[in-house]
Amino acid sequence: MIIKNKLTKETIELKRSEFEKRFSNEIKTALESYKRTELSKPYFRMNKNIESDFYFNLQWNFNNFSNSNWFIERM
Repeated sequence: MIIKNKLTKETIELKRSEFEKRFSNEIKTALESYKRTELSKPYFRMNKNIESDFYFNLQWNFNNFSNSNWFIERM
């Protein structure tokens, strides 16, 4: 996984487990924001597994729902 900083243009390569440890707060923020967005949709189904949907498209969800200076450039 290639992670890049929006401000400094620093690039790092991490394994997914390392990414989850290092960016745990940002992932939690993104997941909560994603949950709020999904729950506000009128067609939301209660049996839907929000967390698995979030991780299914982790790159897009992390980049768009977290308030981090880092983004996932490539998985």
